[in-house]
Amino acid sequence: MFILEDGTGIIDSNAYVDIPFVENYFMGDRLARFNELSDDDKSAAIILGTQLVDISYEWIGDRKSLEQGLNWPRIDAELYGFTLDGIPTAVKKAACEAVWLSMTESSLFSNENNKEVASERVDVVSVSYFNPKDISKDTVTRFEILDKILRGLFRTEEKSSGSSVGSAQVERA
Repeated sequence: MFILEDGTGIIDSNAYVDIPFVENYFMGDRLARFNELSDDDKSAAIILGTQLVDISYEWIGDRKSLEQGLNWPRIDAELYGFTLDGIPTAVKKAACEAVWLSMTESSLFSNENNKEVASERVDVVSVSYFNPKDISKDTVTRFEILDKILRGLFRTEEKSSGSSVGSAQVERA
């Protein structure tokens, strides 16, 4: 069931955007392909796209409530000196991009621990994977568009000096 988050922390919410928002965001071929879907398929793509955005980042600030369905809204979240209330527009735009990814990518979520395919052999079915530790930090992520849209809204390794546990900051001694 499609439940839109309105910025108040709805318990069972599962979407940051609704169908009209996505239709206003998409243009050209992307809009045409989205409009080919049934409303149920549009809703499913939005829920899947929201899941991708929601679980892929360690967000700044803290969840507004423990019971809310999604990671936004948040408290103590600031960007460029402005307090973020509700759902930032960047999160909504990223959700739209993730809707497109859900429509065009064969798999949004890796079940191989984020390993990239290094080689495949069809004859005697053989697949090998790069170890993520072997890939340089300069390697572009698979969904770089989301990282760029959401810049500043999530913690990166450089920004994080410890691990966030609930509302307490844990520092290594």
